[in-house]
Amino acid sequence: MKNKTTYPRNFFSKAMRQNKALAFALIMLCSAFSFAQDYQIVGEAVYPEGPTCEYPKIFDPNAEQISIPNNLIMARDGADTNGAACSNFVVSYNGFTAEAQAAFQFAVDIWSNTIESSVPIRINANYTALGPGVLGSAAPNGYFEVTGAGIPPNTLFPRALAEKLTGSDTDPFPPQASIDINCNFSNAVNWYFGTDANPFFNQFDFVSVVLHELGHGLGFAGFGRPNGSNTQGLLRNGGFVSTYDNFVENGAGVSILDFTDPSADLLQQFTGGNLFTNSAAAIAANGGVAPEYWAPNPFNQGSSYSHWDDFVFPNNNINSLMTPSIGNGQANHNTGPITRGLFEDMGWTLCPALSVDDFTLESLEVAPNPFSDNLRITLPGNYNDSDFNISIFDVNGRVVLDKDVSSINRTIDMDLSELRTSIYFMTIEDDVTGLSVTKKIIRQ
Repeated sequence: MKNKTTYPRNFFSKAMRQNKALAFALIMLCSAFSFAQDYQIVGEAVYPEGPTCEYPKIFDPNAEQISIPNNLIMARDGADTNGAACSNFVVSYNGFTAEAQAAFQFAVDIWSNTIESSVPIRINANYTALGPGVLGSAAPNGYFEVTGAGIPPNTLFPRALAEKLTGSDTDPFPPQASIDINCNFSNAVNWYFGTDANPFFNQFDFVSVVLHELGHGLGFAGFGRPNGSNTQGLLRNGGFVSTYDNFVENGAGVSILDFTDPSADLLQQFTGGNLFTNSAAAIAANGGVAPEYWAPNPFNQGSSYSHWDDFVFPNNNINSLMTPSIGNGQANHNTGPITRGLFEDMGWTLCPALSVDDFTLESLEVAPNPFSDNLRITLPGNYNDSDFNISIFDVNGRVVLDKDVSSINRTIDMDLSELRTSIYFMTIEDDVTGLSVTKKIIRQ
C-alpha cells in the first residue's frame, strides 16, 4: 500500500458553505467567461472502457409493490423559483414512442430541477433492442481534466460536469455541439410509462430507470474495475481517476486512491463489501453515517463500485435510486438526499431548496433547549411548510419517540412532557426532500 495522501473530502462545497448566499449569487450571475478564469479544461476527452451501468431486468413474482414519488419540483416551486428549471437538458430522441418520450422527459425534468448548469446538457437517447435481461444503460460521453483551485491533481470530470465548472461547451458550435450523455433503453420490456410512480405489479417503471441512468451519465460512476484475468484491480485511466473515485474509501477510512494500482489488494477492496463514501454532504444527508457502495464478490461489470449498496438501501428506501437493481412493480422518482450530497461535493451545484446546506444544525432552531415540557422547532426562513418525521433517541441509541408531524407557519410544537430528565438526540427528517438534521436536546 502506498503512503496515504489525503485531499479535502468536499473540495467544492466547503467554500460555498462558508457563504451560501454569495456562492448562489455567483453561480446565477457570473458569466461563462468568469467561470473559465476559475476552472479550465486541459487535454482531450478520455473514454473509459466497459459499461458504467447495465441495469438488469429481474422479475420477482414475490416483489413488493413500492412507490416513491417525486416532490422536489413542487418543493422548488414554493421557493420563489417561479417554476424555472435550474438547467437545460437537450435530448435527441431516437426510436422512441410518444409515451416513452413523455416519460423520459419527465425524468429529465426531475434532474433539471435538481442540479444547476449554465451550459445545456445534451443527451443522445436510444430506444432500441438491448441484450437479454437489460433494462437500460448509460455513460458520460467522455471525461476531461479540469484544473483550478481546490481540485485534486489527475482528476477527470464527466463531460457535463466539466462544462458546468468551466461555463462553456466543449464543442459549442452546431451541429457538432457536444453530446454529454449516451444512453440506451430496451424497446422489448413491459414498461410502465406513467409519471405517478405507481406501476402495475408486472411492469417496470420507465421513469425510475431513466432517472437512474441519467444519474450515471451526470457522474455517478467510478473507474474501479478488474483486469482481464480478474486477478488484480485497476483504478486509474491513463494515470487519472474520476471525481467520483476521490470520495471512495474502505471501512478503515483508507482512500481507494492509496492502494497500489494495479494490485490484488485493490481488487479485494472492490469485492470486499466494505466501501463507503467520505463525501461530507452525503454523510450529513445520511444522518452522520457514511453511505455504503455496492462491492460484491465477484466483481460485476456494469454494477459493482458505481452504485449504492442494495442491502443498505433497499427499494423502499428514499436513497435507493442509484442502487444496482429495481424490481417489477417498484418505482422511485426521488434522486435521493445522499446522491444529491455526493453530487454537490463532486462539483455540481444543487437547485435552491434542495441543498443539504438549506436544512442544517445552524439554520434550524430548537428552543428552549434545555426544555421542561414543550419544545418548538422553527424551520429556516426560506423553507416551506412540509411533512416531517421526528425521532428521538436516548443516549444508548434506543428510540423513545417516533412521530409524523406537519409544520405550520414553519414551526412544529412538540409536547415532550413524558420524557424523563436526561440528554436525548432528535432527528428531524423532511418527508419531501429526505433531508435530515440531528440535534442534541436536554430535558430538565
